[in-house]
Amino acid sequence: MLINDKNHEVWGIILASGLSTRMGTPKMLLPYQQKTLVHHVIETCLHSVLDGVVVVINPKVNGLVEAVSVPGIKHVVENHDSHLGMSTSIKVGLEALPQQVEAMVILLGDQPEMDEGSINRIVETYQVKNRPSIVQSVFFNNEKGHPVLFKRDMFHHLLQVEGDSGGKSVIQKFSREVVYAPMNQHIIPDVDTIDDYQRLIKKRGVVHDKGNR
Repeated sequence: MLINDKNHEVWGIILASGLSTRMGTPKMLLPYQQKTLVHHVIETCLHSVLDGVVVVINPKVNGLVEAVSVPGIKHVVENHDSHLGMSTSIKVGLEALPQQVEAMVILLGDQPEMDEGSINRIVETYQVKNRPSIVQSVFFNNEKGHPVLFKRDMFHHLLQVEGDSGGKSVIQKFSREVVYAPMNQHIIPDVDTIDDYQRLIKKRGVVHDKGNR
């Protein structure tokens, strides 16, 4: 059972500052079901039990600020070092978290199929398992992926990560601290390439407009 406990706030950090090098176009702004990809992720977070959301963007992407300016989002921060890898986005997001936040969940802006149930499962696992340092999603075939939760005692270690490994190296280093949250589904795919995007729209259907930018 989920408990809204303001003494133990859990926030989400949406990483939306990637360079989209494999896509060749700003993927966060691609249309999907009358909205942009990143808009879907933001709305999912806002509908979940998360106490707040930080969105990390690349200021060089035209239109991205407008795309993430969704009612309910109060923390949009810019990553000027996106070219140095995912770790830089995590650092910018961590630095934007209010002091009262006890744990945060890393979410990817290019996962429009992320559902609020997956986020809630992560938070619920954190609560019922006595607030462990790391909670990671585990999907069918024992595949592990996002969302991933890190408690504040891991923030220092995340701030030391370099390059594009994100939180993976911290999970590996502190593997004994990890609690797994089983997801009754296949792993949530990223949209990294044109082929990924085509698979997404064929599976779900899409209206080809400019999205909510």
